[in-house]
Amino acid sequence: MTILSVRKADLLDVTTVTEIRNDAHATKVAHCDYAWGKEGDGFSERWVRNNISEKDVYVVELEGTAVGTFSLALDHDNHWGVQEPIAGYVHGLSVRKGFNGRGLGCAMLDWCSRKIIGLNRRFVRLDCPAHNAKLCAWYESLGFTRAGLWQEPGGYVWSLYEKPAH
Repeated sequence: MTILSVRKADLLDVTTVTEIRNDAHATKVAHCDYAWGKEGDGFSERWVRNNISEKDVYVVELEGTAVGTFSLALDHDNHWGVQEPIAGYVHGLSVRKGFNGRGLGCAMLDWCSRKIIGLNRRFVRLDCPAHNAKLCAWYESLGFTRAGLWQEPGGYVWSLYEKPAH
């Protein structure tokens, strides 16, 4: 991988972030992972605009091409419940179609780890559907450990993962 840059998304990025999120959504659906909705749901530009306006959403560029996106939260996370302020929470890790398998997910998580360390926090945390064995195994291969499970009121079960931010 050559020149990778990460920058905070703004409203000019709505269309691009929507495309990347929908590419990742299609990949999840292809693996029977409906955490972001069923086939055809996808993300609307309205949803993405609100997400960018309300959260710290980032765009990842490879040699000037937007290839990924994620958000990083430092406040309360619904799946983790009330916690001490010792972690950063990664959400919506997404890679554009055609760029999977190039180490972008790992690079985005490494960027998050450095950012979290710079904020004097100790852990990178995230969640993923407990039934998505392939995704859970990938996070575990990157050094994340399952810290618990969280079940939505509707019954959907999430694996809660964390790793030290070093």
